[in-house]
Amino acid sequence: MKHLVIAVMLVIVLSAAPAFAFTVTVPEETIVVPIGATKEVSIRVDSAKADDVSFSILDPKPWITQSDSMIKVTEEGPQFLKIFISPFMDTPIGVYKITILAESLKTGEQQKKFLFVSVNRIEIVEIEKIEAIGNFTPTGQVRATAWLKNYKLKTAENVKVVTSVNTPSSQLIEFEQNIESIDPGEIKNVTYSFTLPKQSEAGLYSIVVKASSDGETREKTKTFSVVSQANFIREAVQKPLVFGFSKYITVTNIGNVVDDAFVTDRISPFEASFYSGETPASVKGGEFTWLVKDVSPGESRTLSYKIDYTPLFVFILVVLVAVWVFFFKIRIIKLKKFILERKFIEEGEEFTVGVEIKNSTGRKIENAEVKDFVPSVFNIKDGEGPKPTKKKTAAGTELTWKVRDIHKNEERILSYKILPVFGVHGTIRLPQASVTFQRGKKQVEIKSAFANIGIETEGYGEKEGKRFFRKKK
Repeated sequence: MKHLVIAVMLVIVLSAAPAFAFTVTVPEETIVVPIGATKEVSIRVDSAKADDVSFSILDPKPWITQSDSMIKVTEEGPQFLKIFISPFMDTPIGVYKITILAESLKTGEQQKKFLFVSVNRIEIVEIEKIEAIGNFTPTGQVRATAWLKNYKLKTAENVKVVTSVNTPSSQLIEFEQNIESIDPGEIKNVTYSFTLPKQSEAGLYSIVVKASSDGETREKTKTFSVVSQANFIREAVQKPLVFGFSKYITVTNIGNVVDDAFVTDRISPFEASFYSGETPASVKGGEFTWLVKDVSPGESRTLSYKIDYTPLFVFILVVLVAVWVFFFKIRIIKLKKFILERKFIEEGEEFTVGVEIKNSTGRKIENAEVKDFVPSVFNIKDGEGPKPTKKKTAAGTELTWKVRDIHKNEERILSYKILPVFGVHGTIRLPQASVTFQRGKKQVEIKSAFANIGIETEGYGEKEGKRFFRKKK
């Protein structure tokens, strides 16, 4: 019976106690905030059911602010309200009792919580903040700036600032700067720019700033991330060829990840006609693009091509030779000297010598002079057609014909007869005939081939026998 009475009384006491739908938890310890500094305080809110809870600060201070005026809470987990405490330089030193009122917008339930804040003055040079801006990729430029504030009542002199930049695995760089003086309440900054190295590893980097004044050191850290990225640089070298040039393009991956490189170069349509080298991935508007696959960090690859004009120069040379042959070897006066009769050289035997002229210059030749020479072992007898003028010398007789108005493609034959003064076994080679004419301002001389008179006696009987049998067949 006694135990039953106790249990009933316990139920009555518990039912009389207030039951809250939400719970607000504030730090129990006193929050110490120096003048000129900022402190962030988190207020935890828990709830057994979904609700909207409003917050307000009773007897508010201008140097105390809150992140939100209302928070949505659920049974799934706690929510947090942030209180920012930033005493001004003229805020009186002391301990402040801050009353926070929380109210459920659904039930009207209210709770009051008390936060104790101690405002005091510190005699230090504080690092207020650090800022890092720039290109956070390999070889990127980064600028780090730190702001320092003097919370002392006197001027801080010779403030030493040491900044270090750390990679995920090691220290990258460290540098030291000195600020001569900072007046009370004054803010000054130090700035340092640096370049991230090639193939910088990806990950979280940190900038650590330490400020020392009068034996006291303050430290603050700022982080930034270097992303995984390939970065390519190119170098091009052009070397001359006999006709044209060769070009070598080298790409180097200074990034921190394997990737494909696209290499472009501008080649004119004319140059492209003489291109030889690696096949490009694409050609558009005179821009050639090659794909270099899987270039590792720090790796260099070289591609090359040639612009060789040799076929063009060969073609031009062939054309020039053809033009030269056409105009200077084909488009000329052709001269041929020949003997009409084929027989043995006997004393007094008559031979007819012909000189054939053909105008292949492509135009009319108004005046030409044809010359031939007859050795003194022959007597001369005029033939058919124009008669030459004769000029005797000790070696023989020079014959000259003045030929006029030779039309394009016209052929003329000059002839004369010669009689040997004695018989000869074999052949005699007669001198070349020549013709001279005017081409523009230049006089041109063309010579014929040599003409042989007579018959070779060696093997003559054998040759004639074969000829006889062929005729008989």
